[in-house]
Formats: sequence, C-alpha cells, structure tokens
Amino acid sequence: MPVMRQMLRSARHAAHLFFRSQLSLKLRGGVRLEFVDSRGRRTESPAEAEARRQRAELGRMVGELAQCLDADPDIRPELRHLAYLETALRQQGLAALQTLPVDVLHKALDQFEGLVSNWSPTGLATLRSKMAVAVNERSAEETAASVSAPVSRTTV
Repeated sequence: MPVMRQMLRSARHAAHLFFRSQLSLKLRGGVRLEFVDSRGRRTESPAEAEARRQRAELGRMVGELAQCLDADPDIRPELRHLAYLETALRQQGLAALQTLPVDVLHKALDQFEGLVSNWSPTGLATLRSKMAVAVNERSAEETAASVSAPVSRTTV
C-alpha cells in the first residue's frame, strides 16, 4: 500500500506542475524541458528557484559575517579560525562546513559566539545554527568511528 500511495503522490505532483505552468521542449544540443509562462517566456524550474534561494542565503550569511569581522580592523588576526571559515564559505559555499576540520570549525563557532551579541540578523543566526549542527554531527561521527575502530593488542 505505501508504494501505491507514493505513486499517487508523484502523479499528483506531476499533474500540479503540468497544469500550473506550461512546458516547452527545446532541441538545442539535445532535448531540454523548460517551464514557460502563458506568454511563452521561460520561467525558473523548482530546482533553479531553490538554487537561487540557497545562493542568496549564502550571500547573506557571508556578507553579515564579513560586516562583523570588518567592524574592527584588528579583529581578523585575533579570530583567525572565523576569518578562515569566512574565506572557505566564499570559496566552497556551505560545503565548507563539511570539509573543514572539526576542531577548526568548533573554534570558529566559539569565536563567532564570542564576537556576536545580537543574533537578530537572519544571516548570522542561520550561519550559527548551521555551524552548530555541523560541529555536533561531525563530532558524533568521529566519536562513533573511534569507538567502533578495532583496538590492536600486542603482547610482549
């Protein structure tokens, strides 16, 4: 029964997309399906809209972090882990939260929480939340990996 429910949900979603917007086929360099409005102009697909939203969110987070770090010219050398995270976010996006070493990320989070006292800007609050989640998840993964690793015993 759950399979049937999933199939119906998929069909309902496809019908919603089909009747909500018009579809167009383009044949340049292969077949491509595009969403168009009633006048035939191309509109964003749901995936493109989500990607645009994520880019805007990342830009807001990095911009607000940069404002905090730029408030005092002497602060970047003191908060080098946080400054390094800012650079990594600019280069890698949110993937930096998964690629930076956990100890660097943890120190950056501590520095971030010490630097910011007003969490009302949404970019700062979102970044803090994402950093905390990444630190907790990756620390738990490392702990689980170290616990499950076999201990070799040598006898002398």
